[in-house]
Amino acid sequence: MRMKLIMSNKELSGDIEPLIKAKPDKTVSKNQFFLLLFLGILGSIIIFVIFELLPQYSEQNKFLVNSVTTYTKEGDILIDANLTMNFTRQVVEALENGIPLTIAVEVQVYRKRPWWRNIIVKESMQLFELRYHPLTDVHVVTNLANNEHYSFNSREEALAVLGTIRGAHLIKRKKLSSGEHYFVRIHTFLDINHLPPALRQIAALSSAWRLESSWFQWPVTFAENRNKRSSKNLQEQRQ
Repeated sequence: MRMKLIMSNKELSGDIEPLIKAKPDKTVSKNQFFLLLFLGILGSIIIFVIFELLPQYSEQNKFLVNSVTTYTKEGDILIDANLTMNFTRQVVEALENGIPLTIAVEVQVYRKRPWWRNIIVKESMQLFELRYHPLTDVHVVTNLANNEHYSFNSREEALAVLGTIRGAHLIKRKKLSSGEHYFVRIHTFLDINHLPPALRQIAALSSAWRLESSWFQWPVTFAENRNKRSSKNLQEQRQ
């Protein structure tokens, strides 16, 4: 009985052993693992580019400096500018839901030096708040420097007025030397720092809220007549 039991165990083990050896190997090699990981990361990047980065390159979702003018009048150097401000769908939705938006226009006057760093003679930033009142269907623009209010019947009309700068004081003529070369730089952007805290965190991570123009520069002229230059002829600089 003992001999037969031993033989039976041997026969049983002999039958199972080939089955174990024949079992397919389902383990993933190291190279396959890194390949799958790379494809997963690449796919995530492509999706991110499509849904986050591409909208900011649309011409309809840009802040632009279209044209500028500098001229001298009664001892002051003044500036005219035409800006375009277009909002993305996310920004428009926030505005229509009662969130006020702050638009900034930043201007710098600097003296150019050939071998040294340029010297900023004057810099200023003008802030405007755009708010929508759904009950009256009115858009109100407020100059935050002097608290002046202007009402408009549509968002497009309000943005058109915001983008039209006429006769703004730039700098006193006497503060600039005739023998030096001066330039003015201007850009405009949506200032997300004035948003409510919860929305501010979302806006900081979303390209839909990163709305700003490039820096545009042009030489300051001391002539009394206006020196108008199109943005196509301006030297564009990104910061």
